[in-house]
Amino acid sequence: MFELSAWQAVQLGWESLEDADRQADLVVRATGSRAGMRVLDVPCGTGRIAKRLAERGLDVVGVDITDRFLDEARAAGLVVERADMRELPFEDSFDVAICMWGSFGYFDDVGNLAQARSACKALKPGGRYLIDTLAAEAILPGFRERDWFEAEGTFVLERRAYVVGTGRVETRWTFLRGADRQEQTTSIRLYTLHELTDLLREAGFSAFSAFDDELADFALGSRRLWLVATR
Repeated sequence: MFELSAWQAVQLGWESLEDADRQADLVVRATGSRAGMRVLDVPCGTGRIAKRLAERGLDVVGVDITDRFLDEARAAGLVVERADMRELPFEDSFDVAICMWGSFGYFDDVGNLAQARSACKALKPGGRYLIDTLAAEAILPGFRERDWFEAEGTFVLERRAYVVGTGRVETRWTFLRGADRQEQTTSIRLYTLHELTDLLREAGFSAFSAFDDELADFALGSRRLWLVATR
């Protein structure tokens, strides 16, 4: 999906949609990060969060698979590597790893476990892994089959279906910019907190704290799940 030119254009304009500075502050608080700590941002995208963490004195490395995003992150002065997040080239290297903006769950269950194991392996013992995701308890109470937003002149339409048998959300994305129209489908696993905790425990994590995206306790109907797991 992320090779689609329309989606990349939306990602490049994402900063207009949210307060990335506040998100970076919340990441620091949620993970207990301090200046000088090594942080792995995977996937880092354009470096929207990573560059702000670096400004706060953290030693940040970004990983992504999309060349256009990596070029943008490098242009912002970030240290980045191109890699599959299921097979990261790191071991016992980072104090903190983060996976932001719903980037966990795009693989099948085996692939998602590999993503979690790879992050765990990259962390030092005692390191913390933050996953920001739309858990089932967050999205299902107010599930919307259709939605839309606008980013830097591109209108993005979403048509979603939740498949009970697989626990996945299947989405058709339509990108409209002037006369240009592009479409793409995605499939993402929508974990409950219990399911995601079990997966992370199998991946090698042993302690968990669940928050919403304001760092209040996670509860039914929370907007998002910020789950911090400790290796």
